[in-house]
Order: sequence, then C-alpha cells, then structure tokens
Amino acid sequence: MPSLESINEYVSAVCKQIRWKKAHLRVSEEMTNHIVDGRDSYIAQGIDEQAATERAIAETGDAAVIGTQLDRIHRPKPQWGMFVSTAVLLILGLLARIFVTNEEDIMSVRLLSIGIGTVGMIAAYFTDFTIIGKYPKTTYFSIMSISALAILFSKTVNGISFYGQYSILLFPLALSAVIFAMKNKGYLGILICGLAFTLPSLFALYVPSVSGCLLFALAGMTLLGIAIHKKWFGTKKTYSFLLLIAPVALLTIVFFISVMPNRWNRLAVAFNPTIDPNGAGYMGVMVRKLINGAALFGRGDIPSEYLAGLTEPSQIFNTDFLLTALISLLGWIAFVVVLCALLFFMAKGFMRCFKQKSRLGLFVSMAIMMTFCVQVISYIVYNLGFLFASPISLPLVSYGNTATTVNLVLIGFMLSVFRTGDVATDGRKMPIRKHGRLVSWDDGKLTIHFKAQ
Repeated sequence: MPSLESINEYVSAVCKQIRWKKAHLRVSEEMTNHIVDGRDSYIAQGIDEQAATERAIAETGDAAVIGTQLDRIHRPKPQWGMFVSTAVLLILGLLARIFVTNEEDIMSVRLLSIGIGTVGMIAAYFTDFTIIGKYPKTTYFSIMSISALAILFSKTVNGISFYGQYSILLFPLALSAVIFAMKNKGYLGILICGLAFTLPSLFALYVPSVSGCLLFALAGMTLLGIAIHKKWFGTKKTYSFLLLIAPVALLTIVFFISVMPNRWNRLAVAFNPTIDPNGAGYMGVMVRKLINGAALFGRGDIPSEYLAGLTEPSQIFNTDFLLTALISLLGWIAFVVVLCALLFFMAKGFMRCFKQKSRLGLFVSMAIMMTFCVQVISYIVYNLGFLFASPISLPLVSYGNTATTVNLVLIGFMLSVFRTGDVATDGRKMPIRKHGRLVSWDDGKLTIHFKAQ
C-alpha cells in the first residue's frame, strides 16, 4: 500500500472518533504532518518507505484511543461567561428604565426588542463565521446594500436617517471581510481596502452621523493597523501606514467641511458650554450642573429647572442621557456599577480576540469589539458633559430598540468566533506537507529530498 494511503487511512480512523466535524481538517493536517516527519526520519536511517510508514503510525498509537482522546480536547467552547455578562448588561438596562421611567409601553417594547435580539444572537452564535472568508465580496456588498436601503427609506429624526445610523454598526464587519480577502496583495490590497473604507464613510456622512463617522473611522483604522502590523498584505510597515493615512486625512477634511459647517463653534461649546448657555450650550450646562451636584449614594442636588425632566418620564433621559439621569437620581454608585459591567465585558472580549489563531477570527472579533467599545466611550463622554456628537447608544443598556437588536446579533456572531475559532481554517483548505524536511542530517548522512515520496 502506498505510504500516503496508509497514513490517510489511519488519520481517517482517528477522525471518526472526533464528533466535532469542524475539527477534522485541522486534526488531519497536524496528524499527517506528524506521521510524515516520523516516516522521513526512519527513511533517513535506511529503512524502506513502507516499513518506515508502518513504524511511524505504530508509534503514534491506536487510532481509536488517540481519536477518543482528541474528541475530549476538540470540542466547541461554550461562551457562558460572555453570555452571562451580556445578560447582566441587559438587566442593568431594564433596571435603569425602571428608575428613570416606568411607562409600561416603553418597557413592553424594550422587552420585545431584547427578545428579538436574543433570538438573533443565538442564531448568529451557531453560524459558521468563516462564511465571511469564503464570500468576502458578498458580505461587503450585502452590508452596503442593506445600509443604502436603510438610509434611503428610513424616517428622518432631527435631520438624521433613523435606521441609517444603526446600519453604521455593521460597517467595521464589512471592512474586515475585505481586509481578509487582501492577504498578500501588496500595496494594491491596501488601496482596495482604502476604497472599501471610503464607501461606508460616505454613507455615514450622508446619514449624517458624527458619532457614526468617528466609530467607523476608529474601528477601521484599528483593523487596518492590525493587518499592517501582522504583515497581512506582505508590504513594508512604514510605507503601508503612510498609504493608510492618506484616505483618512481626505475623509476627515470632507467630514469637517460637509457635516460640521459650524465645527469650531461646536467644538468650543463642547469644551465650554457656558459660552452659549441658552443656545448650543444649554444641554452641556445642564449635564455639568447635574453631574457636579451628584452624590455618591442617592439623589444629589438637582437644580429646580431640571427636576421635572428627571422625575417624570422624559425622552431625552431615556436615550442620550441615561447615565446622567442615573448619576443624578441614584448617585455615582450607579455609574460605577454600569461601568464595571461594561469594562468586564470589554476586557474579556478583547482578551479573547487576541487569542484567536485564525486571522479571519481576529479581524471579525476585533471589528465587533471595536464597534462595541467606541459606542461605550462616546456615550460615557457625552453623559459626563462633553457634548460634541450625539452617541448612537450605550450597548445593551440605553434605550434604543434597533441598536439593542443589532448589537445583540453582532455579539452573537463574535461569540461564534470565540466558540469555534481554534479550529477555523479561514475558509481555505490547509496544505498538507508530504515531506517534513527538504534537507536532513542523520547518523553522519546528508539527505536532500528533491521530490515528495
């Protein structure tokens, strides 16, 4: 029997004992290369190929026993800790609703959105994330098409496309698909990624959403920076980073010209709202007075002109200023509790991102974690008195049914990466070495393998 045929039969017998089919490809590649190395070592000692193969297989062990042992090791990793952390954030959001407003219709709609989002999260959790690697173009243009429809047919609230702003949360995921497809494409690959970065940015400008533009810019720059650092494109880092900065600089100029015509005044008011206390700085003044008067525990010193808005159902404190309301009504301890829950989720998420063996898994999970993280940062900064750009949401906590649903689905997809990323092959078949070495030295003899055995 030919050498490789014997090895394949043995490996196949091992894989039959491993119930998780997704692990078969990686196990097959690793075991085959291990046996080939052993076979080549024996061949170098003067043993004929068939005998060397049989000895290498025998030393590996009984196929049924080895397969059973590998079955215990290679199993999907349930993400119970992340699920619990997600549930805690949702519960904190519900409790916040109760303290800020107790309107039954708001609570019922919130529960419905959580239910829909949870179903979406579970479905995404059991989805094979490597589909992005198999169909990167389809992934990118599907997300762009959905976003275009959301922007064009959405109602407009305060000059912003209502559903269009939430479609921006999908943009980093779309970019991760393009980055993955550009492996070893050189500077052309970076340019294509730059174009893929530009289209969503223009969509965000059209919404228009300042927070959305900043979110995608930060997430996109991070993803491209990681790819360049990992030498994903096969280019020199210095030139690659310079090439990356060009489109970002251009889009920044377009952003300030088109979206923020009163940019300098808006920035000045964000830093010091008292320069226009009855106009653009009114909300900033309100937030800072409420924050300054807050206690550690319980209700703080609330100015009379803001008391009605805090103690009666108020839309503004349900959405953009939920943390401000909690700090004023319950004290800084409420902020600390929410912040700790968010930091725990983010720390756990980023730690698992950087442990990914699959590059596709790294790009996808980082895209989602950056989307989550930038939302959190922008919301907290806004609620502490720096009112430069209205936040999209405080993920899973603030009121916003569409945002909650989208974030839950994204989290489910990220947990799919953490669940199966250890055996992911990035949507490509892994090559199997037929020879362990090109050159080997054994017992005083130099052996050069000119062709596969």
